[in-house]
Amino acid sequence: MSNEKSWEDKVITEGAPAVYGQDESQDLKPIYDTTHRRLRPRHIQLIGIGGTIGTALFVAIGQGLINGGPASLFLAFSIWCSFILAVTNCMAEMVTYLPISSPFIRFAGRWVDEAFGVAAGYNFFVFEAALVPFEVTACNVVINYWSSAVPVGAIIAIVICSYALINLFAVRWYGESEFWLALSKVILIVGLIIFTFLAMLGVNPLGDRYGFRYWYEPGSFAEYYTTGNLGRFMGFVACFSLASFTVAGPDYVSMAAGEAENPRQVMPKAYNAVIYRLTFFFVFGALAVGINVPYDDQDLIDAFENDLPGAAASPYVVAMNRLGIQVLPDIVNALILASAFSAGNSYVIAKLLASIK
Repeated sequence: MSNEKSWEDKVITEGAPAVYGQDESQDLKPIYDTTHRRLRPRHIQLIGIGGTIGTALFVAIGQGLINGGPASLFLAFSIWCSFILAVTNCMAEMVTYLPISSPFIRFAGRWVDEAFGVAAGYNFFVFEAALVPFEVTACNVVINYWSSAVPVGAIIAIVICSYALINLFAVRWYGESEFWLALSKVILIVGLIIFTFLAMLGVNPLGDRYGFRYWYEPGSFAEYYTTGNLGRFMGFVACFSLASFTVAGPDYVSMAAGEAENPRQVMPKAYNAVIYRLTFFFVFGALAVGINVPYDDQDLIDAFENDLPGAAASPYVVAMNRLGIQVLPDIVNALILASAFSAGNSYVIAKLLASIK
């Protein structure tokens, strides 16, 4: 029996060929990935859970509440999560079969056309490159919640240099940094959901058991742009657009496939956890926002109209201020800062460019 490795086994140990369909009998042999498989299962799990959670889930989601109301926000996030779950299941099958670096880009070149793969790669690169300054700016805005004494240029330079150090050096550093940063985001969203559950039952300084009061007064659906049923439908569309920006797909889990230890065992577990992440973090998060604050709350509206910094525009912080809770808003702002930094760190542009050949 031959001990020579099959092509699929070489993918696991050596990576996937850069030139697909190359005949090994020819003078030119396939070139395999050179990425180091140093990401452990716990790294992959936290990258999968926290890689898509950014400031939008904690701050920008308040704009969706204003536009559409609690019911529209909850329905929009629930429907969009079902779409993402379908895409995730398809991606899980392919990535588990060929766990290579930047798989969804290289799959386009392998199974459709190489030109399509290049186009998909640069399209995703532009998307990621645009989001990095978004998160860098978010870090500056969040810091301004406490003080504006630090120059904007200094904050931006520090954040960008930190991203470069983390992504361009050892993959284990990237895995460790993303693990702890993603863990802080998980702690934040879990803590906010627990806060919502306790506060709605009356565990707050005012002793107010408000429950689902704001779903009845001012109502479940807000009118947007116009009045009547059309206005409520437009509010739902606005919430759906926000959900499509907030809830990302399996892209970030897939990007780690080329650097995962034993990917054919680790990657399926990471993908299977997506359903719990989608349900608990995004669907419950949208539900919690609608429970805590009415969509016509003047403080929330003023925060977005006046571009108040950091957590000041977060519906959770608005709810804490309404209930007279101290200290917690500062803790939430600190964790939102870690969330913004981690989201930018997840946009691994250096690894993405390496996959575009």
